[in-house]
Amino acid sequence: MVETTTPLVHIADEIVDEILSRLPVKSLLRFKCVCKRWLSTISNPNFHQKREFESIVFFNSKTRNVSLHSIDNDTVITESSFVLGTQSKYEGKKTVVSNSCNGLVIIGFGESFFLFNPSTRYFVRVLKLNCMRYNSVVVAGLCYDESSNDYKIVIRFTRYLDDQKYVVVARLKTKQWVEINFPFVTASTKAGPIVNGRMHWTVNYATKIICFDPRKNLFEEFPSPPSKFQNATADIIGLGVVGDRLCMVRRVGQTSQVLIMKEYGIGESWTALMVTTLFFPPFLFIKNGENHEILGNKNTSQILAYNAKENIKRKFDLPNPNLFGGISFVQNLTSPVGIEWDKIQHKNHGSTVKWVEDNFV
Repeated sequence: MVETTTPLVHIADEIVDEILSRLPVKSLLRFKCVCKRWLSTISNPNFHQKREFESIVFFNSKTRNVSLHSIDNDTVITESSFVLGTQSKYEGKKTVVSNSCNGLVIIGFGESFFLFNPSTRYFVRVLKLNCMRYNSVVVAGLCYDESSNDYKIVIRFTRYLDDQKYVVVARLKTKQWVEINFPFVTASTKAGPIVNGRMHWTVNYATKIICFDPRKNLFEEFPSPPSKFQNATADIIGLGVVGDRLCMVRRVGQTSQVLIMKEYGIGESWTALMVTTLFFPPFLFIKNGENHEILGNKNTSQILAYNAKENIKRKFDLPNPNLFGGISFVQNLTSPVGIEWDKIQHKNHGSTVKWVEDNFV
């Protein structure tokens, strides 16, 4: 009997590229090993993922472990853990975790800031400031400046000696710093999402939204909801993104309003998405079909997913009660180059890092 083999079907490169562009990062990292062409395609800086996969990253406040929670379209959460390479050196030091930008998260350990891609485990120190020994970092945010092709960190300091407050912006490639005007009440300042290339924070005791334009190095007050949504006692519990639109959760009396801005920058376009009696800081808004769900920390050991249209509440247990952060991000392969901190290169960097040290120590 003669054995026959089925010839392999040739698939056009264009179709293969289209399939690859719709896969999650975990699969893409594995498929780099399939063949040289796939490795070249996936490693190409111009490779574009057409489908977005949302995830949440948590950090262990005691051991500096990372807990990565992936979320699919049915809000099924799967968990995997790993340890940052700096665990022993930075264990016990104050930690600051920012928003996400292009799938990247800024983490501050002690006097250093690190850029972290939870999808690829890319982790590199990008800044070290001795002045952080003497100043409290209240909030930090990460954004991307398309005009200079550079990432920026925005940091609000409070100086221990005289309680003065400063906001500075650092460029990660050049390590150049500048202090900027910040004419807002800084109590309860919280970092928020990137929408339309701008970073959004809440200020003034969580009653206002401001946005930072990385091209201008400028904070501006963001349009509030129209009068029909105004309430003297309303405060913003948190900000998020649905698709590519900014949204917020506000506490109004005994309820929480979820509002979405349908047209960016237009205050009159704020629209009610849902109303709930639940109160918890959100870290992710997702859309399942025609329904919207809001995810947040119910307490230190549980995640709560709430669907207002169907009045469905689902709880997911966290694996460790010491987890904090709850930073949502879109999986991608971003690994910026040329931003690593070189202490020799930046030891005497003119009026950049040295300026910060002279003014904040």
